[in-house]
Amino acid sequence: MLPSRRTLTAAMLLLWAGPSASWSAPAASAALRAGEIRPVVAARAADLTMALNLPQLGQRPGRGLIPGFLQPMPESIAEGDTRIDYQMERIHLTKRRVSGGIVVEAPPEAVWACLTAYEQLPEIVPNILSNEVTRHDDGRVSIEQVQLISRRMKLETEMTLDAQADAARWELTLSRIAGHGFLEFEGVYTLQPRADGTTYLRYVVELVPCPLFPLPLVEDKIRREVPRMLVSVRDAARKRALVG
Repeated sequence: MLPSRRTLTAAMLLLWAGPSASWSAPAASAALRAGEIRPVVAARAADLTMALNLPQLGQRPGRGLIPGFLQPMPESIAEGDTRIDYQMERIHLTKRRVSGGIVVEAPPEAVWACLTAYEQLPEIVPNILSNEVTRHDDGRVSIEQVQLISRRMKLETEMTLDAQADAARWELTLSRIAGHGFLEFEGVYTLQPRADGTTYLRYVVELVPCPLFPLPLVEDKIRREVPRMLVSVRDAARKRALVG
């Protein structure tokens, strides 16, 4: 009979911990269940889990460096009195795909007008420190933007984004073309009109943080800011729809 994933995980932790770990695999497995992991093993376990996509509570099978290991499940996050659809997927060792969605009680035209008013983005997107928009003669739009990642650690991102708006498909794409903070960044807003006159706003971003930025910090930041941003867009679209 093949060993269980828990036993394999325990064995990997022992190998990762090195000579300082004196447990047997069954003992390590029992410690994992009881939450009693020695500090040296726990510290290295966090690195191993991130590197190999090892199983964690609340995850499902998905893509990773080791096929068949687990991915975070879709979840519903509360932002005030609103529930936000949310999921973070591990595409590669440091690449993440984050998706979020919200029902907006406004027609797609109102939502679209808010998203494409690029000069007003700091009023909608949290933590934008500066936002300079250039509208080129050929119709292209570029945005030089500085955002705050961590006030305590004084971490900021500075990127030039290329904005591609496809009104026929209700799709807006913001892609990094220069800057620091993210090696890759592409965010896509998609509007889905609904029969009741409301709009489902979906946001998907794929990103690779700069190696200097702690990945857990970036993940936590995005998990907090994406729902907040979606609620802000919804509120702005509601107001615009009321004004007419």
